[in-house]
Amino acid sequence: MSNKLRLLSGIITFCVFQLVAAGTSYAVPAFSRANKVECTTCHTIAPELNEYGEAFLKNSYVYVGKGAKTAKKAAAAPAPSVVAKKDAPGGDAPAIRGEGDAAKLSRLKAGAMGGDAAPQNAATAPAAVAAEPEETQAEGMKLAGIPEQLPISFTGSINYLTGDRRNMGTGGNDVDFAARSFKLHAAGNFRDKVGFFATYVAYSEQETGGNTSVTPSNNKTDINEFFLQWRHALDSSVNVKIGRFQPKLGLWKTNNKLSVTNNYIPYTYTVGNNSVYRVEQTQDAIELNSVLAKRFFGAVGIVNRKGQNQKEGYGHISYKFGGVDYLGNEPNVDLDKEENILDFLTLTTGAYGYFGQNGNSNSTNPRNTYYRAGLDSEVLYKIYRLRLLANYGDDDNVLLNVNPWTTVISKAATVEGEVTLLVNLITAARFEYLQQESANPAFKNLYLRRYVATLGFTPLENLKLSTEFKYEIAQTGINRIGTLGATFSF
Repeated sequence: MSNKLRLLSGIITFCVFQLVAAGTSYAVPAFSRANKVECTTCHTIAPELNEYGEAFLKNSYVYVGKGAKTAKKAAAAPAPSVVAKKDAPGGDAPAIRGEGDAAKLSRLKAGAMGGDAAPQNAATAPAAVAAEPEETQAEGMKLAGIPEQLPISFTGSINYLTGDRRNMGTGGNDVDFAARSFKLHAAGNFRDKVGFFATYVAYSEQETGGNTSVTPSNNKTDINEFFLQWRHALDSSVNVKIGRFQPKLGLWKTNNKLSVTNNYIPYTYTVGNNSVYRVEQTQDAIELNSVLAKRFFGAVGIVNRKGQNQKEGYGHISYKFGGVDYLGNEPNVDLDKEENILDFLTLTTGAYGYFGQNGNSNSTNPRNTYYRAGLDSEVLYKIYRLRLLANYGDDDNVLLNVNPWTTVISKAATVEGEVTLLVNLITAARFEYLQQESANPAFKNLYLRRYVATLGFTPLENLKLSTEFKYEIAQTGINRIGTLGATFSF
C-alpha cells in the first residue's frame, strides 16, 4: 500500500507541478533587432509562433520573411548570376542565403587586400560601390561573418497564483505571488550558414513543501539549450544539428503556446518513479533534419541521455497543406474569383516516434525498454486555430524488477481551440487527458483530466499579460488554480 501511495503521489505531483514551473524558453528580441522587423512578424502573441516564425525556426534562424530582406540586397547590388545561384530550391522561394552576400564580400575582399590601389573595372566597380548603402560595420567582422550586434536577449516571468492546490505541498487554498524565472538567450546565425541558440536559466524559483524531490530539468540554474545547426551541410538539403536541445518530435516546442504555465500533457507526462523521460525533455543529441519539396519536414536523431550507457533514437515527419510553406512562400490567391475556404485554410499534421531505455547503467537488473509514438495536427482558418495531439506509450519494466516485469501502457491526448479576438488579444480553451494502465495494482487505472482556459494580451509586443484558470481532476482530488501572469523580453 505504501508503494502504491508513493507512486500515485509522485506521478500526480509531477503533473500538477508543471502548472507552476517556468517554460523552457521564450521569444528572442535579438532576432527582431538583427533583422529590423517587429516581433509580430514571427509571433501571434509571443512566444506563440505564426507561420513565418515556423519557417524562421526550420531554416536555422535565417530570415526568410516574405523576401523583404533579400529583395533589398538584390536591388542594392545587382548580380544576376550570383543571386540565381543563391536562390533556394524551388525557384519561387525567397533567396535563403548559405554563404552571405557573395557580391558584397567579393568587393570587400578586393578592397581589403588591395587597398586604394586595388584595380577596378570601370564597367562595374564605381557603379556597384555607389549603389551600396553606407555601412558602419568593420570590414573584418563582415569577412568573418560575426554579427555586429551582440545577439543576447533576456526573458522574465512573474505569476500570481491562487486556488485550491491540494497537491502543491503545504499551503493549499493560498495566494502565491512570485518572480518565477529570469533567463538569458543567445541566438542567431553566422553568415546564414550556421545557426545557433542557447538558453541559460539565471533564476528559477524552487517550490517548497512536498515537491522538493520533484524538480523538472528546466527548473534550476543551468544551461537549458545550447546547440549549433549547420545549414545545407556539404551543399545538400540536410541540416546537421548538434548540442543540447529538445529533439524534434511534436509539431510545437515547449514555449510555442499561448498558455503561460503547463505544456501539453502528451509532451510532459512521465511513467513511474524510475524514469524522468518525457517528449519535451531537452537532451544531448545529434539530429539530421530537412525541408523537402517546401512542405515536408523530416528529422531523425540519436540521443545520449545522461546516466545511460546506451544510445536512444527518434524520428519525425510532418506535412503542411495550404498557407505559408516551410520556406516562407505565401500561397497564390486569385483575387478575381469568388472566395474559397481553401484560400484561408492551413492544415499541418505530423507523426513521431522515440525509442529508449532507462535504469541503473551499473546494475545487472533488467532495464526498462520504452517507446513513445504520437500524432499532432493543427487546423488554421482565418482567426481560428485548432490543435489536436495524441500520444501512446509502452514501458515494459517500469519497476526495474528481475521478475515479474511490470508493463505500463500510457494514453494521452489534448484538444485546444484558439481564437484571435484582436491583433493583440487571443483566447484559448483546452481539454487534456492522461490514462496509465497495468496489471500491477500500483499502476492500475492512473488518470488525470485537465480543463484550461487562457486569455493573453500584449499591450506592447515584448510584454505579455495573461490570465488562466485550470480545473484538474486527479486520483488524489480536484485542483482549481487561477493564474495572472506577466512575461517580458528585451
